[in-house]
Amino acid sequence: MYSIETLDIMDDSKEPVPNTFFRQESETRHLAILLPGFGYTSHMPVMYYPCLALLSRGADVLRTEFNYVKNTDFLALTKDERRRRAADDASAVYTRAIRQRKYDMLTLVGKSIGTYAMGHVITSIPDMPKFQCLWLTPILKSGQLLSQIKQVRHKALFVIGTADPYYDESKLDDLLKTTHGKSIVIEGANHSLEIEGDAIRSLQALQRMMNGIEEFLG
Repeated sequence: MYSIETLDIMDDSKEPVPNTFFRQESETRHLAILLPGFGYTSHMPVMYYPCLALLSRGADVLRTEFNYVKNTDFLALTKDERRRRAADDASAVYTRAIRQRKYDMLTLVGKSIGTYAMGHVITSIPDMPKFQCLWLTPILKSGQLLSQIKQVRHKALFVIGTADPYYDESKLDDLLKTTHGKSIVIEGANHSLEIEGDAIRSLQALQRMMNGIEEFLG
């Protein structure tokens, strides 16, 4: 079992970072941090079910609850400024979360703009514990993100759909060769990992993603 808390986390502008921290009642050395997308929150299926899988494995989970699409200050930023803001927010989240216990395993789960934040964390924070990454609908057309993913050796799983505008088969293949990671590519799935207009196939896509994540987590 676990308790549910809110951690006191402030971003660079001294604004509170919305979050939910699931603290295992028993001792654990595994921490997971969830970094959602621009308008795709941690309560939505592609983020919610990986959270359940990590909790069932005894990890403490910090679920950030940014909803940038409703943040007028964030919307006023340029694309590059938004990425930097997401990166800064992720650094603040990591710094607070890692202090909760003595962790020796970290799982990062990010979707869309959350994968930018993950790239920043794994390349800019020293002395991180051993970590693994779930790259959900990553922005494969960003040279900066691709460079960051390849820069640090880690266990990696990439999940994306062929109808996602950020999907690029050749760039994904390059990442797989470099990281020796695994991928789940869902035919016809969009950036929400849904098959537009087809609820049953969308559920099947979600199940396929979770089967792969369960295997990845071991």
